[in-house]
Amino acid sequence: MKKILYSVMALAIAAMTFTACEDVPEPYPMPDPSNNGENTEVEGATGDGSLENPFNSVAANAEAKKLGSGGVSEQYVYIKGKVASIAIDKNDNVLNFDQGTYGNASFYISDDGTSTNQFYCYRVLYLGNKKWTKGSGDILKVGDEVIVCARITLYNTTPETQQNEGYLYSLNGKTDGGGNEPQAEAKGDGSLENPFNAAAATAEAQKLSSGEVSSKAFYIKGKVASIATDKNGNVLNFDQGTYGNATFYLSDDGTETNTFYCYRILYLGNEKWTDGAGDVLKVGDDVIVCAKLTMYNSTPETQQNEGYLYSLNGKTERTGGQTPQPASDLGTAEAPITVAKALEIIEGYEAAGASATDAYVKGKIVKVDSYNEKYSSLTYYISDDGTETKQLQVYSGKGLNGAAFASVNDLTVGAVVVVKGQLKKYAAKDGTTTPEINQNSQIISIDGQSGGGGEPGGGGTTTSSLTNGDFETWADGLPTGWKSASTASSATLTQSTDAHGGSYSCNVNGDEGSNKRLASQEITLAAGTYQFSFYAKATTADPAQVRPGHVPVADGKVGSYAYGDYATLTNSEWTQVSVEFTLAAETTVCLVVMNPKKSSYSAGKDVLVDDAKLTKK
Repeated sequence: MKKILYSVMALAIAAMTFTACEDVPEPYPMPDPSNNGENTEVEGATGDGSLENPFNSVAANAEAKKLGSGGVSEQYVYIKGKVASIAIDKNDNVLNFDQGTYGNASFYISDDGTSTNQFYCYRVLYLGNKKWTKGSGDILKVGDEVIVCARITLYNTTPETQQNEGYLYSLNGKTDGGGNEPQAEAKGDGSLENPFNAAAATAEAQKLSSGEVSSKAFYIKGKVASIATDKNGNVLNFDQGTYGNATFYLSDDGTETNTFYCYRILYLGNEKWTDGAGDVLKVGDDVIVCAKLTMYNSTPETQQNEGYLYSLNGKTERTGGQTPQPASDLGTAEAPITVAKALEIIEGYEAAGASATDAYVKGKIVKVDSYNEKYSSLTYYISDDGTETKQLQVYSGKGLNGAAFASVNDLTVGAVVVVKGQLKKYAAKDGTTTPEINQNSQIISIDGQSGGGGEPGGGGTTTSSLTNGDFETWADGLPTGWKSASTASSATLTQSTDAHGGSYSCNVNGDEGSNKRLASQEITLAAGTYQFSFYAKATTADPAQVRPGHVPVADGKVGSYAYGDYATLTNSEWTQVSVEFTLAAETTVCLVVMNPKKSSYSAGKDVLVDDAKLTKK
């Protein structure tokens, strides 16, 4: 067995709360209608992966092998069988890891409960998409009939469920979770006066695509259900002096039912935890957290390092904890606030306080103070009239639309800029405070010109890292810049003279049996919102389909694919297809165009792609 069940994990994996299969938007992978729902590509394989007709273990193995090493299915599927064997941990529990932290189980299933044609179910959650407990772990046994809902992958040469992206849909016909409570009612609107409960925070985060971060912070109220500890048993994830944050779950009643994951949260007042502060957080505490939300792969949680404890058992000492201003108070790209207004807002903050959402501030550059070579950023000052009177520091900011600076000469004194960033009252060790736009800000426009021309905030700018978007340059039978080093590229590509612009387009060959992808080479993008667009066309009289998206890549391995809507194409005209996505941090990605296999909603035929662009919003 390739997995080492007794390994000590160096880094804690994020919370194990996943989007249930019932929540995965249709269409599910569908069979060729001519085979009556039976998978006949491999002898003994049955099912189409739907709940009504689950894959058996043979079909699940076959589907995983189609993905290629490291590939992950784009949809969740259902797999049915009998438990053939169960992986146990060093304490003879059914779980791979400590129940309180991970709460998942690994086991093999087959049609008859023997080791013949078995399929590996790796790190699967319990009924109801919940963690296993010691009680629930005891009831899984060899011979049990199960249905598992999961994404599948080929790990090296082993077909299996994608780790941490599956759960037990049914156990011997039961689907109620053996006493798991039904999903809690979502309550609150995320304001300080009416905070989200755990269920509402989960629902709000699930509106985001994978990797996307909410544009504003929300308040979330609940009781601490469990607390992540470091290797020394401290409540913090990391050394207090360096990071000073804590990770915990909260729920309405302080139990581990219907929890929400609060990841890397600062202490009261938006300050670091200390040895003393770390000791005071305990299970059962009533807390209100102020944080931005995100979907980390399929896990709803707070965005790391962008949240803090607003109150602890009713206390808000060391707050900085001002209520996030409404967006109207912080300006917009089209109607930014003045420097004077920004200074007035910051004056109302306590020391070390900051706005929870970004402000848009317009001013003239007074001076350019310093260049940070490590982060390619500049610290400079702006005011309403270009003088040092009532000036605002822009600390370690980025350039137009997040671009890197090369030197202090990249900004000109007297230029009028609109800056987007978090307002903050910075508190120095000597007790002095400085009003500033916090680090990670970016310039939206300079002297009225944005990256795409026109008014501030409008248009966007084409990202230069998208090579050969017009598909005019080819080498060795492939379009330059459109071959990934990862498994994102899976389609056969050919050059076509039927072009939307220029002389050539790219023919993305379809396959009726499996999804195929045109993928760009790996490109590293700064945090922000992007639009990926291209023109596409069917090659035959029958309609064809494409689906735009992207996938993060790390160490040569792809993460979770994130797609936009399916677009239906004809061969009579070119159709523009686009999708927006947001990156919470600098990320290496492949842009992808998926040509879906034959099903009730797609044809699996060749399509043409041309004039691809990537713009930063």
